[in-house]
Amino acid sequence: MTDTLNVVTVLGATRNFFKVGHYTLRRLATDAPQLTLRLAIPEAHLAGRAVSDIDVQLRDWNPAVPASLAEALAGTDTMLMVPPIDRRVDIGGMYLRAAQKAGVRQIVCLGIQFAQGQGAMADEAAELERLLEKFGIAYDLVQLPMFLENILYQCQSIAETGMFTFPVDADQPFSYISCDDAAELFVRKILAPDTVDLSSTLMSHHTQATCAQWAAVLQEVSGRPITFARQADEHFVTSLAKYGMRRPAAEQVLGLWEQISSEGDAAATRAAEQLLGRPTTDLQSWTTARACCFGPAFTSCPHPHPPKQHMFGAA
Repeated sequence: MTDTLNVVTVLGATRNFFKVGHYTLRRLATDAPQLTLRLAIPEAHLAGRAVSDIDVQLRDWNPAVPASLAEALAGTDTMLMVPPIDRRVDIGGMYLRAAQKAGVRQIVCLGIQFAQGQGAMADEAAELERLLEKFGIAYDLVQLPMFLENILYQCQSIAETGMFTFPVDADQPFSYISCDDAAELFVRKILAPDTVDLSSTLMSHHTQATCAQWAAVLQEVSGRPITFARQADEHFVTSLAKYGMRRPAAEQVLGLWEQISSEGDAAATRAAEQLLGRPTTDLQSWTTARACCFGPAFTSCPHPHPPKQHMFGAA
């Protein structure tokens, strides 16, 4: 398909452009320089600063004007679709209508680790998959666990107070993957869609971890005390609301953690490792390589970090 594939577009609804979309564009720029790369995102000139050193088309669009999205997608062959947490089905439907109008031939869509009946977000993810089937565009809905990069929202807290928090017990195991590993999987699918299946099972590192283990690694790499404290559920929800996330969406995120606490996370697999042909990045290696993210100089470290206005902005 690489002989006919021309335009790959990363589609997002907010300026939260430091995770999988960012890494995917960078990998494509290196691995497939013959492709035209595009970032379609509101206020694209702001998010585009993160990839200003590679050749990426920036396409702005207005969430209040759906036709502007179809224009931004015009000519796209493959779309990396990052559905927002807030109004996932409504906005995902808008994405798909625009993709159909623009003639998109393939979609790689980010999903979550839980199935319908395992929480509100899982129910919405299942409904979005039904929409994907309805529109008839070839797609992979990729089951993904927590991104290790999620801790980067807490760099300031770790640097200033030596503490990070999530609404889960310290010894509760969770599955995870790094955004760079996920991006490499996406790139393989984009370049060889007929030989790569990302829909069949969870794409994760092959073992789980706990926040207590993460605290120990952070302490080791930073050389100072780092602790983990379980965040109260209401504090978690209100902290997301402070950044503009509507309460129903914040409660969906909380619901993921509640599912992990009550039923356990989706079991880790070796599927990603097998597809990549190499070990996936483990939590200790990832954290060690990013030790600079968790100290006083985190604002100037070279790794991608959340923009000041990120995923919590209104979609």
